[in-house]
Amino acid sequence: MDDTHPCQLYIWDGTEKTLVARGKVFEATTALHGMKLSEDEVKVTVEEVLMLFALVPVPIDEVYTVAHVFQCFLVWPRDLVFSTAQYRLLNPPIY
Repeated sequence: MDDTHPCQLYIWDGTEKTLVARGKVFEATTALHGMKLSEDEVKVTVEEVLMLFALVPVPIDEVYTVAHVFQCFLVWPRDLVFSTAQYRLLNPPIY
């Protein structure tokens, strides 16, 4: 079973969620870099950076910005990851 799918990655910017990157989410993964993921975290990879200097919500080592995590695996809060299908449903195109 393939547990990966395209996603949009957001961060909290004040009181609003801001889209900062697009990538893939790995739903079934339970650990990353030797650390167990909590129930509210998921493994993602960033395939397209939209805001270079946005801070990642779960920094590791010397990785602080979205620009540093291009094509890397990292932990992201589950409530800030939206599948592309969810995004389309929540934000239908305006004609």
